[in-house]
Amino acid sequence: MADLFFNTISWIGLAICIGAFFIKDVFRLRLATLIGCSMLFIYYSHIDILQGVISNLLVLLINAYYILRFIKAKRSEQMQSAAIPSNQPAAALSE
Repeated sequence: MADLFFNTISWIGLAICIGAFFIKDVFRLRLATLIGCSMLFIYYSHIDILQGVISNLLVLLINAYYILRFIKAKRSEQMQSAAIPSNQPAAALSE
């Protein structure tokens, strides 16, 4: 039963990683790759394949880093836009 569970995780993770090649939005692409590689990392950890563990862990960490950077940039952008008074147009502030 455990083998079926881990095999299912590997197939779903693989499908997500392959499906990520068809995603145009960079954030969603990185998120899909993060999820797929997480699932493959679990699978390779279970079957003790060190190369699979290391490669998926590296891709997982790289995507997590860029997702966090993206979120941080979005928050910074939102804070900057919130700092502009709503009663004046942005063009008037730049003059």
